[in-house]
Amino acid sequence: MKLSLISLLLTATLAQAAGVAITEQNGARHIKTPHYEAVVDADGCLSSFRVTGKEFFVSRGSYFFQDVLLKLSTVEQPTTNVVVAKSDRASIRYEFAADTVLFDLKNLSDKPILFFIILDSAVDPMLDEQGQWKRLPVVGTLKKAVWFRENARMETTGTDTLWGPWEGDHEVLQVSLAANQKKRLSLKAGIASKIEVAKAAALTAPEPVPVVEQDLTVLSPRNWQVVQRQSKFLGRIFISGRVKPDCDAVEVKFTGKSLEGALPDRWQPVPLVKQTRSFFAELPVSAGGWYKFEARALKAGKTVATATVEKFGVGEVFVGAGQSNSTNCGQEKTKQTSGMVSSFSGTDWRIADDPQPGVADHSQGGSFWPAFGDAMYAKYQVPIGVAATGYGGTSVNAWKPSGDLFRWMMTRISQLGPGGFRAVLWHQGESDVGMKPEEYAQKLTAVIRTSTANAGWQFPWFVAQVSYHNPQKPLHATTRAAQKKLWDDGVALEGPDTDTLTGDNRDLGGKGIHFSPKGLTAHGQMWAEKVGVYLDKIPSD
Repeated sequence: MKLSLISLLLTATLAQAAGVAITEQNGARHIKTPHYEAVVDADGCLSSFRVTGKEFFVSRGSYFFQDVLLKLSTVEQPTTNVVVAKSDRASIRYEFAADTVLFDLKNLSDKPILFFIILDSAVDPMLDEQGQWKRLPVVGTLKKAVWFRENARMETTGTDTLWGPWEGDHEVLQVSLAANQKKRLSLKAGIASKIEVAKAAALTAPEPVPVVEQDLTVLSPRNWQVVQRQSKFLGRIFISGRVKPDCDAVEVKFTGKSLEGALPDRWQPVPLVKQTRSFFAELPVSAGGWYKFEARALKAGKTVATATVEKFGVGEVFVGAGQSNSTNCGQEKTKQTSGMVSSFSGTDWRIADDPQPGVADHSQGGSFWPAFGDAMYAKYQVPIGVAATGYGGTSVNAWKPSGDLFRWMMTRISQLGPGGFRAVLWHQGESDVGMKPEEYAQKLTAVIRTSTANAGWQFPWFVAQVSYHNPQKPLHATTRAAQKKLWDDGVALEGPDTDTLTGDNRDLGGKGIHFSPKGLTAHGQMWAEKVGVYLDKIPSD
């Protein structure tokens, strides 16, 4: 007895020295060390593994599978840094150290069992054991690999197979156990080196869109671009471009149907800088679209060059920011159905089918933006533009004005320009359920105030009420209170209460934190309703 007590005390001392702290809340174990945070849920699954606040797992995270997802009904903590979970078919012994988690996996049945780790869609790229960098998804046999999410890295040892994409864009790490077999798996948390960060960023960066020079090159407007209207019936469009052949005049015209009827089908001159054969103008255009834009260069009254932008419009534009449910982490990719919604990546515009371009986490699943755009078009009958910039798994701390994500968002805001969009739609809070309401409100207020100061013009923010984790923890009062405080203090406008989207609105059969296709549609419609309350008060002229 004394020896056992001494061993237990020694284990506790070593765990404390390593900085491993495990607390229990509603049956789940929350693990915190100097290098990572993790959660063992009440059903024995390690559902979360965060490094520098960045989530590497998605939804259930890691689990046994034998015909169905196995729930390990008995969860115990025999020592201060060990958690054991088991059922009649399988068991896991988790051993938590400062930078490592060891999984001792056991198949207790007489049939094969699979063990899965499902990676968040924002995890990309990976470095294999031969030192080769690869974009995800990766399919093959691999025992050891390093996975990156921005400056965070996770090294895995003990896997058998890698495959994907699963449910749209998730990489799956697999361990296969024969009847009554045991295996060991390990995760090691770390910080990526500057060289690794640069390599990963270069590998995952979007390809630049080259400008193909024509005899007449139109720089603005762009195809599928939505220009923010200033009133119900009117906006202003920047016209810009250059001409190769010698010319002495440039004319433009717009055709299409506006809210007030057909546009005048007539050419109008724009100023030409003859030395550089470039042109620039700002012209009033009625709200509506899609419109066709045509430009022609003239020499002594004869046309020497022409160009056409087939579709652009004057309507409503929105910037999105926040964590995974503001990006492409929904269960399935969705499509807009109206044909009147487009997305801005920072380099070009395109029809707004998922995945949305321009998000900081490069996620590739579904989003609420197509449904939001469709709902907005159905009500206002003008084209809708969206520019999503979010990053999954992020705390409000990751969006501080001195950080990379704030700069990412501000780049998009600067590209759209003063008056270039209606509002920022903020959907974030799941990562901050343990933060005090006053602290959250203060930090997000700083983000909001700094964004308008840096942009040089005042635009509203809508803040959603969001704190959902799973069916057992559908809302957290502290986070909700913080978001409501921003509304009450006049810092932000009221966004939708998406904690109410439960059951089959969520992925993984209602057990996940992200949205199912049904939930994405409902999410988009809820956003449209809240934004509509504000838009309906805007004067017509």
